[in-house]
Amino acid sequence: MPSKSIKSTPSLRSSTKVHPQSSVKSDTQALVLNGNEPAVQQEPGTTPGTRPTSSAKQDAYTEALKRSLMESQIERDFLSGAALSRYNTGVEDHNLFSANTSTLSERMLTITTGFSFATTATAEGREIEDIEAEDFQEFRIETATDKMKVNLTDDLVVSLTPRDDGKPGINASWQSITEIRTDIFESRIAEKCAWFDLSGNSLKFDCYAGESNVLGTVKSRKLTPGQVPDMWSSFQSLEDLTFGQSCSEESTCKRGNLLRNIPTSIFTLKTLKILSFSSNNLQEIPAEVANLVNLERLSLDDNELLEFQPALLELPKLKLLDLDNNSLEHVDLTTLPRTLRCLRLKGNNISHISLLPCKNSLYQLDLSCNNLKNVDSIAFKCLVKLKYFDLSSNVIEKVPGTIGKLENLRKLYLDDNMLETLNPSICLLQKLNVLNLSENSLSELPPEIGNLSCLRELHVENNELENLPGELDRITRLLTLCLSGNKLVAIPPVIARLSYLRDLLLFNNKIRKLDMTLLAPCQNLVVLGLAMNRIKVIPAEIAQLESVRIIQLDGNRLTTIPDGISEVKTLKYLSLCNNRIEYIPDSLSTLSNLVGLLMDGNSLTEVPTSIGQLKNLRVLSVRQNYIETIPESISLLVNIELMDICDNRLTRLPTTISEFNEQVEFKTSNNQLTLPPQQVADKGIISIKAFLEAHGDAAEVESVQSEFETTAI
Repeated sequence: MPSKSIKSTPSLRSSTKVHPQSSVKSDTQALVLNGNEPAVQQEPGTTPGTRPTSSAKQDAYTEALKRSLMESQIERDFLSGAALSRYNTGVEDHNLFSANTSTLSERMLTITTGFSFATTATAEGREIEDIEAEDFQEFRIETATDKMKVNLTDDLVVSLTPRDDGKPGINASWQSITEIRTDIFESRIAEKCAWFDLSGNSLKFDCYAGESNVLGTVKSRKLTPGQVPDMWSSFQSLEDLTFGQSCSEESTCKRGNLLRNIPTSIFTLKTLKILSFSSNNLQEIPAEVANLVNLERLSLDDNELLEFQPALLELPKLKLLDLDNNSLEHVDLTTLPRTLRCLRLKGNNISHISLLPCKNSLYQLDLSCNNLKNVDSIAFKCLVKLKYFDLSSNVIEKVPGTIGKLENLRKLYLDDNMLETLNPSICLLQKLNVLNLSENSLSELPPEIGNLSCLRELHVENNELENLPGELDRITRLLTLCLSGNKLVAIPPVIARLSYLRDLLLFNNKIRKLDMTLLAPCQNLVVLGLAMNRIKVIPAEIAQLESVRIIQLDGNRLTTIPDGISEVKTLKYLSLCNNRIEYIPDSLSTLSNLVGLLMDGNSLTEVPTSIGQLKNLRVLSVRQNYIETIPESISLLVNIELMDICDNRLTRLPTTISEFNEQVEFKTSNNQLTLPPQQVADKGIISIKAFLEAHGDAAEVESVQSEFETTAI
């Protein structure tokens, strides 16, 4: 069985964009109350409702006003922000979170009152001056959180900044943080903070459940190096807490922190909706996780979890649970919360899954890269709402007939298993768009496959197919058909009746003839892949493919390129590597849209002068041939980005090569160059241009070459 590989799945994370911190506002500010003035102790001899006259009382009055503003319901309403952002599940036309979002354009409110106060900066300090208002007027209140700052570490000062949805929070990701001071947990920022991103640092928390945890009572401003304070209960408004995240499925920048356990105070955060511990060192999840009654998204992927915590399924509002890439062996799914839409268990050691409850709302289930041999037939009956199901890279030998009950399924991945036959019940999935059966041992497809009328992609690479059923032509809208790595000796006749086909991949079969009578009807064909077959001739009728953009015929037995290929005006990429072609015809220069021409490993002795007419060519690779000269017209390739002429018999380059842009990647190794010397050419285009500008004369070149040889000796 082929080695297992981690397969890309739709990404479920949404990126969090953090606005830069607001610029510091001027000293002259406007402060207005929503309602009555703050209650201050009345100075004897003054009229109720007027402010005191002494300087000390003015300062007291100012501070009382500020406290009232900070504690007012106005600010709480303002900081509450908008609804939770959307998170795409990867399932077509479905959003897990459908609440609308909004953006607050200003960090101030306009309040209508019957009076106002203005602050003016003076040498002695701020003084509050009365403004008589005859009518109701609009005034602005600056939120007190704009100026809140606190030390997160000894070297890093943070403050609240608004996110796209207007909610204030702290972005401390990728700051090389190894420890956190307790200041932030004791500040007013903790009360106002709605989101906190600490991903990509080196934070630790090693206290196990049951041990005495004294971190929350530490009097020193510093803790043990690397430790996270267990004081999170002070974050009363926190909705989104991130200790780890993955930049994307394709990238390698996955990194969380170094946490082995979760600080227990986090489980007191009743407002928490999003919690991420991706890419840490977690070894267990305590049962207290069930206390997070408002949690909607929990990411625990890329950790060291050995056991599944049943309490995870008691979270009443959970919509997404990510447990990818841990070491789980058994998962009990008998009590799924009805709100759960997406469950990811990819890359574990699961060999068995307990029965799924029939009342569930799962839209996406990923069980790829595990050790599943059989899938319980009852489980399929209970997944009636499922749209995305990934069972790839397991050891499944048979699919139960109840799979036909998944009436809403759009994408099904069964690749890299041990299937020898395909259960016809799969063909009952009338809404299926993508079916991947690659990397199995299928010798045939059932004729019922023609019932999949909505199918757009069919992947059956690396099986043992010798033909395709004629009923496949009933899938009239099939766009992608991948048949590489099978035992086909000819192009299946049914191909001619798939008029909507866009991508046809037939790599690594035993096809001997490029039968254009079968391909010509495919007028929507864009990609034609026939590499690693036994084709000897490209028929002139290939010109009938009026829409094709990519032709791959590498690793065949071709000796010539027909002039007919120059009639395929839509062609952008032509790959003919590892054949027996002896020359490039001038007719190829008429392909004005050609972007890439790859002819490595042939029997070419020259590059034609007409190559310069390919004005849009960006990639030219002719390595491992017998080429002795490159024409001066090569400089006319004004859009070239990569030119590879390695492993040929070149002795000199055309002087016009100096006209190339310095950004061109020019590869010349393993030739016999004297102009410029091979040692110079191997350093790239900048070195070549410098040499040609300084030593353009042939006699001088020979002298320089002699010096190079003497130095080498």
